[in-house]
Amino acid sequence: MISLTREDWSEIFYALESKSLAVRQGQYGSEDASGADSKWTGHLDALREKIGPDGAKAAHEGVRPVAPNPRRA
Repeated sequence: MISLTREDWSEIFYALESKSLAVRQGQYGSEDASGADSKWTGHLDALREKIGPDGAKAAHEGVRPVAPNPRRA
């Protein structure tokens, strides 16, 4: 099991923020499908909301384990 501190979650939050900004500005690359970039940045924003800018939400609430994705096996 991986244990992340509040500070770790805060770093992840800001990394997601940087990536989302780069996608919005066209500096990260673009998806081919129409609306894919918007969907992707929406997903990144949802992750940031779950973590919280200071990492407190994720550190306090923890992370639920996820089942492996069979397509990635």
